[in-house]
Amino acid sequence: MRYLIFSLAILLGLSGFTQAGTIDPTVDDSKYIEYGSQHECVVPIRGTYKEEEGKKIGFFGSAVIVRPRIILTAAHVLGEGKNAQITLNEQKINLLFSLQLKKYNKDKMGPFDIAVGYLEEDALIDFYPELYSEDDEIGKVCSISGYGMTGNYKYGAKLHDKKKRAGSNVVKELFNGMLVCSLGDKPHTSLEFMVANGDSGGGLFIDQKLAGINSCIMTQKGGTLNSDIQDESCHTRISIHKDWLDIIIKELEKIESSGKVEIDSEYFNFL
Repeated sequence: MRYLIFSLAILLGLSGFTQAGTIDPTVDDSKYIEYGSQHECVVPIRGTYKEEEGKKIGFFGSAVIVRPRIILTAAHVLGEGKNAQITLNEQKINLLFSLQLKKYNKDKMGPFDIAVGYLEEDALIDFYPELYSEDDEIGKVCSISGYGMTGNYKYGAKLHDKKKRAGSNVVKELFNGMLVCSLGDKPHTSLEFMVANGDSGGGLFIDQKLAGINSCIMTQKGGTLNSDIQDESCHTRISIHKDWLDIIIKELEKIESSGKVEIDSEYFNFL
């Protein structure tokens, strides 16, 4: 029985910073870091969650740049947060606003954990990933990238080191409408990888197309949810939201040419 779905967003004092995924203990970590550098579109996102006793409590997660002014992330990463910004090559770019699906429920992780963000400035990268549209993700080898906690999958995620990582896995199945990857199935891929806290909002890619947004982890055995070999990761499925995303992206791309910087989010939240 699967249970204890666990959010991968993390809260921290704004002076904190956490980074990326559990890895195969037999593979040198430098290979995961180098592979992470090839996922230029995956960036960290952070902002203010709330203020307690005069101290700001921040949120931290990951995001994927899909157009110069547009990012995708997990809806639970942004939540009720304010003053969100991404960092691209040490450049900080503010998020002007974000949109999410009406069906998203912050108290129940599921297939609607996705948000679209519009940036104040262009985030210029060499390659903006296309959105995956096919209904054939199961059994496909994928790459996964984010800025979450790191460690090896024997002992789970334990370290924060400010480095982006990426690795590989195979899309095992669908569960609750989400793509599922596992560390327990063999044979393993050459850079076997499991998302961890802080990887939320990062990307799962198939054939260099964005096929999933990192959302949560779950366990079947009641163990500790720490991204070890007993856990599985869940990713919001891009293909089932592609029609909505295409409409959103098309409309948001009109903003820059028109000079409009405000938008009625209710117009888009139609699913």
